[in-house]
Amino acid sequence: MKPLISGVFIVFSCLGLARFAFGMILPNMQIDLDMNATQAGIVGSANFFGYFVGLFLVSYFYNKFGPAKLISRALWTQAISMLVMAIAPNYICAAISFVVTGFFGALVNIAVMTYIAQVVPSAIKGRATGIVVAGIGLSIIFSGAIVPFVENIYPISWRISWTIFSFLIICIGFFTYRVLISFTPYTSNQSTTDTLSLKDIFSHFPFLVTGILFFMFGMTAIMYMTFFVAAAVTQWQVSTEISGTFWAILGVTSIFSGPVFGVVSDRIGRYRTLGILFSLEAIAHCFLAFQVPSIFLLLSAGVFGFSTWAVPSIMATLSAELFGTSHTARILSLVTLFFGIGQIIGPLAAGIVTDASGDFKVIFGFSTISLILASLFSFYGAKKT
Repeated sequence: MKPLISGVFIVFSCLGLARFAFGMILPNMQIDLDMNATQAGIVGSANFFGYFVGLFLVSYFYNKFGPAKLISRALWTQAISMLVMAIAPNYICAAISFVVTGFFGALVNIAVMTYIAQVVPSAIKGRATGIVVAGIGLSIIFSGAIVPFVENIYPISWRISWTIFSFLIICIGFFTYRVLISFTPYTSNQSTTDTLSLKDIFSHFPFLVTGILFFMFGMTAIMYMTFFVAAAVTQWQVSTEISGTFWAILGVTSIFSGPVFGVVSDRIGRYRTLGILFSLEAIAHCFLAFQVPSIFLLLSAGVFGFSTWAVPSIMATLSAELFGTSHTARILSLVTLFFGIGQIIGPLAAGIVTDASGDFKVIFGFSTISLILASLFSFYGAKKT
């Protein structure tokens, strides 16, 4: 139980505070640094570029240091990079700092998901990884409450909020080390991992299906997380306080996403569950593609939160099942490469298109169509695998 609780706090930190809280902070940050949507997209994509690079090294570091040392040290370094970003004078400096944040975020996230996938029984693997990703929902609730509160007190609130998040991550890093050093049954098996060639992996149809689906998820989900609040503020003239409420609703429903759909995936299969999730995500994106009443933003946030954050946990479970648990770190990092490419392309392309079109309808219309295709491909994968 303690490793699972620790895992929740780790994901709360490395993904929730260090990545997805950026969407809540972005409007105030754009004003202070005088950024347009394209520049905001560059900062967002910078984090994901760093995450992408980290994927190439996480398997090596995981086998060399083990989860306790790797996760705690990476969290501390990630927090330091966020402190540097909090004093950034312009978007270029912010982007450079966010690259480092993303790099160490990849090390932490893949390490903790690999660890959980390796130590729990196969029958409840989906449920266990689903519980861990509930940390994302908790962090969204937290940032949705803290950012508006700080904004009412300090004129440059995004710097204060980012600093608060940094110190929290440092504290969680110490807690993580103390727990995982006592509950770490993992032992390195580098020789087994080396017997699996890249040709074997990339010629495996279920692996390719998983990778393509993770690419489409990364492109659409990160775009939503980056621009949801900005769209609500600019297109629907919603205040930051109300946006924070929407953000908190997204966080509340996110808590249930992983555990609920983890159980579902254990029962009906991973790919069928992904098909259901992508269909729900398409509905959430669709509301933002039209000039609907602002109440639909609340529904969009709720559906998005409930459907989205089960996807990474299912991908982690699939990575442990495709080639066996001894290859989990390597397979998960390779599958996440597809996700990394999607999350780099998504925010940057969305920012460019938004500046060109003048609103957010085009990008959310595109993401809706993409998610419908992802849902159909998931059900196709269920039949072929």
